[in-house]
Amino acid sequence: MLEVKNLNFGYGKQQLFKQLSLSVQPGQIVGLLGLNGAGKTSLLKLIAGALYPQGGEITLYGRSTGHRHPDVLADIYFVPEDPWGPALTPEAWLDRFGVFRPAMNRSLFYSLLEEFQVDKGKLISRMSYGQRKKCALAQAMASGSRLILLDEPTNGLDIPSKAQFRRSLSMLDLQETMFVISTHQARDLETVLDPILIIHEGALLCKFPAAVVHERFSVRRVESLQGLPVVYAEQGALGYQALLAEPGAGADLEMLFTAAIHNPDAFRKALEKQGENIPQEIL
Repeated sequence: MLEVKNLNFGYGKQQLFKQLSLSVQPGQIVGLLGLNGAGKTSLLKLIAGALYPQGGEITLYGRSTGHRHPDVLADIYFVPEDPWGPALTPEAWLDRFGVFRPAMNRSLFYSLLEEFQVDKGKLISRMSYGQRKKCALAQAMASGSRLILLDEPTNGLDIPSKAQFRRSLSMLDLQETMFVISTHQARDLETVLDPILIIHEGALLCKFPAAVVHERFSVRRVESLQGLPVVYAEQGALGYQALLAEPGAGADLEMLFTAAIHNPDAFRKALEKQGENIPQEIL
Protein backbone atom coordinates (compact mmCIF):
# COMPACT_ATOMS: atom_id res chain seq x y z
CA MET A 1 0.00 0.00 0.00
CA LEU A 2 1.17 3.51 -0.84
CA GLU A 3 0.32 6.29 1.61
CA VAL A 4 0.95 10.00 1.29
CA LYS A 5 0.18 11.81 4.54
CA ASN A 6 0.05 15.58 5.05
CA LEU A 7 2.61 16.22 2.32
CA ASN A 8 4.10 19.71 2.08
CA PHE A 9 6.42 20.64 -0.76
CA GLY A 10 7.34 23.63 -2.88
CA TYR A 11 10.03 25.35 -4.91
CA GLY A 12 11.33 28.48 -3.24
CA LYS A 13 8.36 30.66 -2.30
CA GLN A 14 5.98 28.63 -4.48
CA GLN A 15 4.04 26.21 -2.28
CA LEU A 16 3.08 23.26 -4.46
CA PHE A 17 1.45 20.87 -1.97
CA LYS A 18 -0.24 21.80 1.30
CA GLN A 19 -1.16 18.90 3.59
CA LEU A 20 -1.76 16.61 0.61
CA SER A 21 -2.94 13.12 1.57
CA LEU A 22 -3.86 10.15 -0.60
CA SER A 23 -3.55 6.37 -0.69
CA VAL A 24 -3.23 3.68 -3.35
CA GLN A 25 -4.18 0.04 -2.87
CA PRO A 26 -2.59 -3.03 -4.50
CA GLY A 27 -4.28 -3.89 -7.80
CA GLN A 28 -5.18 -0.30 -8.65
CA ILE A 29 -4.19 1.61 -11.78
CA VAL A 30 -4.60 5.16 -10.55
CA GLY A 31 -5.11 8.01 -12.98
CA LEU A 32 -3.49 11.21 -11.69
CA LEU A 33 -5.00 14.29 -13.34
CA GLY A 34 -4.32 17.98 -12.85
CA LEU A 35 -3.69 21.23 -14.69
CA ASN A 36 -0.26 22.12 -16.07
CA GLY A 37 1.86 23.11 -13.09
CA ALA A 38 -0.36 21.31 -10.57
CA GLY A 39 2.61 19.21 -9.51
CA LYS A 40 1.87 15.80 -11.01
CA THR A 41 5.47 15.15 -12.05
CA SER A 42 6.80 16.51 -8.76
CA LEU A 43 4.43 14.22 -6.87
CA LEU A 44 5.68 11.18 -8.78
CA LYS A 45 9.28 12.19 -8.03
CA LEU A 46 8.44 12.65 -4.35
CA ILE A 47 6.84 9.22 -4.22
CA ALA A 48 9.87 7.72 -6.01
CA GLY A 49 12.28 9.28 -3.52
CA ALA A 50 13.88 11.54 -6.14
CA LEU A 51 12.62 14.62 -4.25
CA TYR A 52 12.27 15.04 -0.51
CA PRO A 53 9.12 16.21 1.28
CA GLN A 54 9.33 19.43 3.27
CA GLY A 55 6.68 18.06 5.59
CA GLY A 56 4.58 14.94 6.00
CA GLU A 57 5.57 11.45 4.92
CA ILE A 58 5.34 9.02 2.02
CA THR A 59 5.43 5.30 2.76
CA LEU A 60 5.31 2.15 0.65
CA TYR A 61 4.08 -0.81 2.68
CA GLY A 62 4.95 1.12 5.82
CA ARG A 63 8.50 2.12 4.83
CA SER A 64 9.55 5.66 3.90
CA THR A 65 10.45 6.14 0.25
CA GLY A 66 12.48 9.24 1.14
CA HIS A 67 15.04 7.21 3.11
CA ARG A 68 16.04 5.59 -0.18
CA HIS A 69 16.74 2.12 1.17
CA PRO A 70 17.87 -0.07 -1.77
CA ASP A 71 15.19 -2.70 -1.20
CA VAL A 72 12.48 -0.01 -1.11
CA LEU A 73 13.80 1.65 -4.28
CA ALA A 74 13.87 -1.75 -6.00
CA ASP A 75 10.13 -1.93 -5.32
CA ILE A 76 9.52 1.36 -7.21
CA TYR A 77 9.89 1.92 -10.95
CA PHE A 78 9.55 5.45 -12.31
CA VAL A 79 9.31 6.19 -16.04
CA PRO A 80 9.65 9.93 -16.76
CA GLU A 81 7.96 11.59 -19.71
CA ASP A 82 11.24 11.60 -21.64
CA PRO A 83 12.96 8.36 -20.63
CA TRP A 84 16.71 7.89 -20.57
CA GLY A 85 18.24 6.53 -23.78
CA PRO A 86 21.56 4.84 -22.97
CA ALA A 87 23.96 3.58 -25.64
CA LEU A 88 22.87 0.03 -24.89
CA THR A 89 20.57 -2.42 -26.58
CA PRO A 90 17.53 -3.55 -24.56
CA GLU A 91 19.30 -6.90 -24.10
CA ALA A 92 22.45 -5.21 -22.78
CA TRP A 93 20.36 -2.92 -20.58
CA LEU A 94 18.71 -5.95 -19.00
CA ASP A 95 22.06 -7.65 -18.37
CA ARG A 96 23.58 -4.52 -16.80
CA PHE A 97 20.69 -3.07 -14.82
CA GLY A 98 18.40 -6.04 -14.29
CA VAL A 99 20.51 -7.08 -11.29
CA PHE A 100 19.07 -4.08 -9.42
CA ARG A 101 15.57 -5.49 -9.98
CA PRO A 102 15.47 -8.86 -8.19
CA ALA A 103 11.92 -9.56 -9.37
CA MET A 104 12.56 -8.64 -13.03
CA ASN A 105 10.70 -10.97 -15.39
CA ARG A 106 13.05 -11.39 -18.35
CA SER A 107 10.64 -13.41 -20.48
CA LEU A 108 7.89 -10.83 -19.95
CA PHE A 109 10.31 -8.05 -20.91
CA TYR A 110 11.16 -9.69 -24.23
CA SER A 111 7.51 -10.51 -24.85
CA LEU A 112 6.53 -6.87 -24.32
CA LEU A 113 9.30 -5.68 -26.64
CA GLU A 114 7.92 -7.97 -29.32
CA GLU A 115 4.36 -6.76 -28.75
CA PHE A 116 5.54 -3.15 -28.94
CA GLN A 117 7.61 -3.95 -32.06
CA VAL A 118 10.83 -2.73 -30.46
CA ASP A 119 14.09 -4.15 -31.86
CA LYS A 120 15.90 -5.72 -28.88
CA GLY A 121 19.22 -5.52 -30.77
CA LYS A 122 19.12 -1.77 -31.50
CA LEU A 123 20.82 0.83 -29.31
CA ILE A 124 18.23 2.61 -27.19
CA SER A 125 20.06 5.92 -27.77
CA ARG A 126 19.38 5.58 -31.51
CA MET A 127 15.70 4.82 -31.14
CA SER A 128 12.98 7.36 -31.87
CA TYR A 129 11.21 8.99 -28.94
CA GLY A 130 8.24 6.64 -29.30
CA GLN A 131 10.46 3.54 -29.48
CA ARG A 132 12.42 4.66 -26.40
CA LYS A 133 9.14 5.24 -24.59
CA LYS A 134 7.89 1.75 -25.45
CA CYS A 135 11.18 0.22 -24.33
CA ALA A 136 10.94 2.06 -21.00
CA LEU A 137 7.33 0.94 -20.52
CA ALA A 138 8.35 -2.67 -21.17
CA GLN A 139 11.14 -2.30 -18.60
CA ALA A 140 8.69 -0.96 -16.03
CA MET A 141 5.95 -3.52 -16.60
CA ALA A 142 8.45 -6.41 -16.43
CA SER A 143 10.39 -4.99 -13.46
CA GLY A 144 8.47 -6.88 -10.80
CA SER A 145 8.31 -3.67 -8.75
CA ARG A 146 5.15 -3.35 -6.70
CA LEU A 147 4.80 0.39 -7.40
CA ILE A 148 5.11 1.64 -10.97
CA LEU A 149 4.99 5.38 -11.65
CA LEU A 150 4.40 6.54 -15.23
CA ASP A 151 4.58 10.19 -16.30
CA GLU A 152 2.64 10.83 -19.53
CA PRO A 153 3.19 7.28 -20.83
CA THR A 154 1.22 7.71 -24.07
CA ASN A 155 3.07 10.84 -25.23
CA GLY A 156 5.06 9.90 -28.30
CA LEU A 157 3.11 6.71 -29.00
CA ASP A 158 1.22 6.23 -32.23
CA ILE A 159 -2.40 5.05 -32.13
CA PRO A 160 -1.66 1.30 -32.50
CA SER A 161 1.01 1.55 -29.79
CA LYS A 162 -1.42 3.24 -27.42
CA ALA A 163 -3.88 0.41 -27.97
CA GLN A 164 -1.14 -2.17 -27.39
CA PHE A 165 -0.09 -0.43 -24.18
CA ARG A 166 -3.68 -0.59 -22.90
CA ARG A 167 -3.89 -4.28 -23.79
CA SER A 168 -0.56 -5.08 -22.15
CA LEU A 169 -1.49 -3.14 -19.04
CA SER A 170 -4.84 -4.88 -18.69
CA MET A 171 -3.23 -8.33 -19.01
CA LEU A 172 -0.72 -7.86 -16.17
CA ASP A 173 -1.18 -9.67 -12.88
CA LEU A 174 -1.94 -6.71 -10.59
CA GLN A 175 -2.60 -8.64 -7.41
CA GLU A 176 0.27 -6.91 -5.60
CA THR A 177 1.17 -4.21 -8.12
CA MET A 178 0.09 -0.57 -8.06
CA PHE A 179 0.30 1.88 -10.95
CA VAL A 180 0.13 5.65 -10.61
CA ILE A 181 -0.18 7.22 -14.06
CA SER A 182 0.03 10.96 -14.62
CA THR A 183 -1.54 12.03 -17.89
CA HIS A 184 -3.03 14.90 -19.85
CA GLN A 185 -4.29 12.42 -22.43
CA ALA A 186 -7.14 11.03 -20.34
CA ARG A 187 -8.98 9.55 -23.33
CA ASP A 188 -5.93 7.43 -24.20
CA LEU A 189 -6.19 5.54 -20.90
CA GLU A 190 -9.80 5.98 -19.82
CA THR A 191 -10.59 2.27 -20.13
CA VAL A 192 -7.79 1.16 -17.77
CA LEU A 193 -7.61 3.90 -15.12
CA ASP A 194 -9.42 3.20 -11.86
CA PRO A 195 -9.70 5.12 -9.58
CA ILE A 196 -9.21 8.72 -10.72
CA LEU A 197 -7.41 11.31 -8.57
CA ILE A 198 -7.55 15.01 -9.36
CA ILE A 199 -5.07 17.33 -7.68
CA HIS A 200 -5.73 21.06 -7.73
CA GLU A 201 -4.29 24.04 -5.86
CA GLY A 202 -2.00 21.91 -3.74
CA ALA A 203 -4.55 19.39 -2.52
CA LEU A 204 -6.52 16.33 -3.56
CA LEU A 205 -9.67 17.79 -5.10
CA CYS A 206 -11.47 14.47 -5.50
CA LYS A 207 -11.04 10.75 -5.93
CA PHE A 208 -13.67 8.61 -7.61
CA PRO A 209 -14.03 5.18 -9.27
CA ALA A 210 -14.05 5.00 -13.06
CA ALA A 211 -17.63 3.70 -13.02
CA VAL A 212 -18.77 7.18 -11.99
CA VAL A 213 -18.05 8.48 -15.50
CA HIS A 214 -20.98 6.65 -17.11
CA GLU A 215 -23.13 5.63 -14.15
CA ARG A 216 -23.71 9.13 -12.83
CA PHE A 217 -23.12 11.52 -15.74
CA SER A 218 -24.06 12.01 -19.37
CA VAL A 219 -23.22 14.47 -22.12
CA ARG A 220 -25.83 15.98 -24.42
CA ARG A 221 -25.79 18.66 -27.09
CA VAL A 222 -28.64 21.06 -26.30
CA GLU A 223 -29.83 24.46 -27.48
CA SER A 224 -30.71 25.65 -23.97
CA LEU A 225 -29.47 24.76 -20.47
CA GLN A 226 -32.69 25.78 -18.78
CA GLY A 227 -34.20 23.11 -16.54
CA LEU A 228 -31.33 20.66 -16.99
CA PRO A 229 -29.08 19.28 -14.18
CA VAL A 230 -26.02 20.98 -15.66
CA VAL A 231 -22.65 20.38 -14.04
CA TYR A 232 -20.57 21.97 -16.76
CA ALA A 233 -21.23 23.24 -20.28
CA GLU A 234 -19.28 24.55 -23.25
CA GLN A 235 -20.97 26.78 -25.80
CA GLY A 236 -20.42 26.20 -29.50
CA ALA A 237 -21.91 27.14 -32.86
CA LEU A 238 -24.69 24.54 -32.53
CA GLY A 239 -25.59 25.20 -28.91
CA TYR A 240 -24.12 23.71 -25.75
CA GLN A 241 -22.16 20.57 -25.03
CA ALA A 242 -23.43 19.90 -21.52
CA LEU A 243 -22.29 17.51 -18.82
CA LEU A 244 -25.41 16.51 -16.92
CA ALA A 245 -25.86 14.92 -13.50
CA GLU A 246 -27.85 11.99 -14.81
CA PRO A 247 -26.96 8.49 -16.05
CA GLY A 248 -26.61 8.22 -19.78
CA ALA A 249 -24.01 8.20 -22.51
CA GLY A 250 -21.30 10.35 -23.95
CA ALA A 251 -19.53 11.35 -20.73
CA ASP A 252 -15.77 10.98 -20.75
CA LEU A 253 -12.96 11.51 -18.30
CA GLU A 254 -11.70 14.72 -19.87
CA MET A 255 -15.13 16.32 -19.56
CA LEU A 256 -15.40 15.25 -15.92
CA PHE A 257 -11.93 16.60 -15.19
CA THR A 258 -12.82 19.96 -16.72
CA ALA A 259 -16.03 20.09 -14.69
CA ALA A 260 -14.24 19.19 -11.46
CA ILE A 261 -11.64 21.92 -11.99
CA HIS A 262 -13.94 24.72 -13.15
CA ASN A 263 -17.05 23.94 -11.11
CA PRO A 264 -15.97 21.78 -8.15
CA ASP A 265 -19.02 22.53 -5.99
CA ALA A 266 -21.48 21.44 -8.70
CA PHE A 267 -19.35 18.37 -9.39
CA ARG A 268 -19.42 17.31 -5.73
CA LYS A 269 -23.15 17.92 -5.46
CA ALA A 270 -23.75 15.82 -8.56
CA LEU A 271 -21.82 12.94 -7.02
CA GLU A 272 -23.76 13.22 -3.77
CA LYS A 273 -27.15 13.20 -5.51
CA GLN A 274 -26.52 10.07 -7.57
CA GLY A 275 -27.47 7.31 -5.14
CA GLU A 276 -26.35 6.31 -1.69
CA ASN A 277 -23.24 4.26 -2.48
CA ILE A 278 -20.80 7.14 -2.58
CA PRO A 279 -17.24 5.91 -1.88
CA GLN A 280 -15.62 7.43 1.17
CA GLU A 281 -12.68 8.65 -0.93
CA ILE A 282 -14.84 11.13 -2.82
CA LEU A 283 -14.14 14.50 -1.26
